[in-house]
Amino acid sequence: MKNVKKSLKALPLSMRGKKRYVLFELFAEKPLSAAIVEKEIMQRFLQIFGSKGIAEQRLQFIGFYGGKNLGIVKCSLEECENVKAGLLFVGKVAGISAIPRIVSVSGSVKKLKTIAGK
Repeated sequence: MKNVKKSLKALPLSMRGKKRYVLFELFAEKPLSAAIVEKEIMQRFLQIFGSKGIAEQRLQFIGFYGGKNLGIVKCSLEECENVKAGLLFVGKVAGISAIPRIVSVSGSVKKLKTIAGK
């Protein structure tokens, strides 16, 4: 039992696909919570693109800053335009009307956090 492999090796960086981070803003009447926004975004993307579409986009919710209603999602480079389009379909969050706006797209989270002021 000593020769049993404990874990699989991760893919090398050269084989992983490129990623993009999208900074978006939700104009709403009051500050929104991160958990509710993440749930609403995932439900909306599931309705629009389905499970296969979300898997191809490699969609991942990074963070949401409730005081400014700014959020960051990660996606694949090839599907970045679809993710931006999908974010614009978020119209209501927990029954509160919200107007989405794409602020910026970047290859690093650090740059978007400086734009967001965090």
